[in-house]
Amino acid sequence: MTPLFAQVAATSPDYWPFAVLAISVGLIITLITVLRVHAFMALILAAFAAGLLAKSLPGEPEKSHWVQAVELTASEFGVTAGKIGVVIALAAIIGMCLMESGAADKVVRRFLALFGDKRAGAAILVSGYILSIPIFFDTFFMLLLPLAVAMYLRTGRDYLLYIMAICCGGTVTHSLVAPHPGPLAMAESLKLDLGLTIMVGIVAGIIPVACSWMVMKWINRRLTIPLREVPGMSLADLRANAGKPESELPSFGWSILPVILPIVLISLASTFIAIQGKGFETGHFKDTAALVNRLKVGADPVSRHLAAQLSETNRFLLTQSQPGQPPSLRVLEAVVGAFNDVIRKQPVWEPNRFAGVTLRDSTKQLQSLQPQADNLVRLNRALLEDAFAAELKPTTGMSPTLYSLGVFWGNRNIALLLGALIAIFVLVRQKKGLTLARIGEMIEPPFATAGVIILITSAGGAFGLMLKNAGVGEAVKALVGNDVSGTQLLLLSWVVAGVIRIAQGSATVAMLTTAAMIYPIMSGGAALPYHPVYIFMAIGFGAMICSWMNDSGFWVVGKLSGFTEKETLKTWTVALTVNSVAGLVVCLVFSKLAPLI
Repeated sequence: MTPLFAQVAATSPDYWPFAVLAISVGLIITLITVLRVHAFMALILAAFAAGLLAKSLPGEPEKSHWVQAVELTASEFGVTAGKIGVVIALAAIIGMCLMESGAADKVVRRFLALFGDKRAGAAILVSGYILSIPIFFDTFFMLLLPLAVAMYLRTGRDYLLYIMAICCGGTVTHSLVAPHPGPLAMAESLKLDLGLTIMVGIVAGIIPVACSWMVMKWINRRLTIPLREVPGMSLADLRANAGKPESELPSFGWSILPVILPIVLISLASTFIAIQGKGFETGHFKDTAALVNRLKVGADPVSRHLAAQLSETNRFLLTQSQPGQPPSLRVLEAVVGAFNDVIRKQPVWEPNRFAGVTLRDSTKQLQSLQPQADNLVRLNRALLEDAFAAELKPTTGMSPTLYSLGVFWGNRNIALLLGALIAIFVLVRQKKGLTLARIGEMIEPPFATAGVIILITSAGGAFGLMLKNAGVGEAVKALVGNDVSGTQLLLLSWVVAGVIRIAQGSATVAMLTTAAMIYPIMSGGAALPYHPVYIFMAIGFGAMICSWMNDSGFWVVGKLSGFTEKETLKTWTVALTVNSVAGLVVCLVFSKLAPLI
């Protein structure tokens, strides 16, 4: 069946995805702000519309276009729900238990005693900026939200400011600092040293965070948002807890443990993954000329296997390398990419391929464990290091058993489950006589709230993915030229990341897509007048801009905080946009003052 209205765009197919974007966004705004339709319904209808208006969708022509528009929306809805559903539900339990037991109030009292009332928001901002480095923003926000609520109940003011204190810093690290998936993948796509991107990302984020914090303080003086009662959180009970003497509250250690333990476990898992799954970099080569020559000649099975992973263009470049001469940077980057593709795609080991290779004892031991996930990446790397012993520097990973345990217990679902169990224990310890049945009754209202958030957030994810299926990302890519450089390339990187972010909602997807588009331009033209890490920063900051109703973070922050859609746009969306614009200014200024080359 012919896609609905697609024939209208027959004369300008390259621009039709932008028309799909404009129509679907306009539909969401009209449904929510004018007709007051529930956000879930508005986002699902917009996702259907994006699919129906698309010229083609995955799965055609085996399935009808109209049917596929509906089926893909449902499928993408499930993908998003699968990623966030358990986390949101467990975070709801932790939040309820921390508030009901008085644990959140205990932590806040300690914060205020240490920093004072006037600096309470800044204390959350600074500590949150540091703690958010290893944790997905949604999870991080849900863990710290009870502290912001308790802080408001203790001080009686600045609820908006305490919520934004969590958001201003946490969103910057999400887009700039590994091990968050977006920055991690960007560093690899742009062929940058991961350690450098982490250091630069942490430092570069300070100025934008300070800017958004000042703007939020300005907005806080002009906009008052009250703490609203939501199912499972009685304001009367919370205020009663806030009036209790400190002797009746849990100890500080038990109070903070349900929040800190998941953060620590998730941080450890992220660190283990970064260590065990680390790929090759040009600095890991001992003899680049000999390495390139081995790949060029293909005298052994391992060399031939690696050379086969190169594109035709890069294989041609390989043939142009002169024996005994240092290869060009472009050739080295191609070789690094081939090595990393090999170690991450599938097992490298084949008996015939490595028949003449002497393996280290550590490699044999790891091989005997039948490793999986990043342990397999580590084995693949060790095998290549043994096969190219004269050309590659040997490295050591971590204990495969320790990695497996750390990644399991640091899985965010498991980590939050442990946090939820400890939070329930603290609640039972404080309120004697609570039965499991009564706890179940207390959990039901937070689950009802969490269910609505999961529905809305997943619908937003489905809408974003349907825009991707409609070809919005590819349309943006088609508009990117190959003749830009210098400051223009920084601006282009920021703009492209921003457009893709606004179009489909996910900052991570915007970063991955933009990095893939920009790298050929960055590496194929004249030498940059600044270090490529500034491209990394520009993409990361661009991917923060204008979070709105197709971003899961918009709904997590808005619904859990009790903000209306308009209030969320006036606060959360503004904060991220300030971060983005200030970050661009940082990139432009420092690329001139400190080009790092």
